Amino acid sequence: MRFSSLFAAVLCSGLMVACAETKPFAQPILLTSCGQCADALMMKTLLSRDSLAFSYLPTATAADLDGKGSLMLVVGGSSKGLGAAKISADDETARVTALLDAAEKAEIPIIAVHMGGLARRGALSDPFNRLGAEHAHRLIVVKGGDNDSLFTKIAEDNSILLETADTALGVSPLVKKIYHNE
Repeated sequence: MRFSSLFAAVLCSGLMVACAETKPFAQPILLTSCGQCADALMMKTLLSRDSLAFSYLPTATAADLDGKGSLMLVVGGSSKGLGAAKISADDETARVTALLDAAEKAEIPIIAVHMGGLARRGALSDPFNRLGAEHAHRLIVVKGGDNDSLFTKIAEDNSILLETADTALGVSPLVKKIYHNE
């Protein structure tokens, strides 16, 4: 009898976790950068190629979430990108934090993608990587960018599903699977 009670408790807790999960990732996607890296442009190309509905706004704000089914952050800092956008790292952090808060309040699911490998790691990038990853409901990471298990640890600590790709182009089938519910 004790076994069946334990089984029922585990089953019920599993159902509660499943019920507590976010809504499915839906289109249209609001695509933006978290750190102003050029990798967001690569993701824009992949989403276009895969015929997914999205809006790409490099400096998206909370108002841009209106009518969107999900938020996709491409994480990784770039001093060149920040300079081109004419914003500081602090300004970018504030923008993304406000965007994430608004998405969470509106119950819009968030996916964070790190496609830059080792080039998008380090003192400038990692605060952006953490910010996006810690608020995500799902993570996709190119393996070379997780050599020290930064993303793996964030995923484990926050119960976030983490998927890895061997290359940046390998991100595309993972994204298609998410948005086509395969």
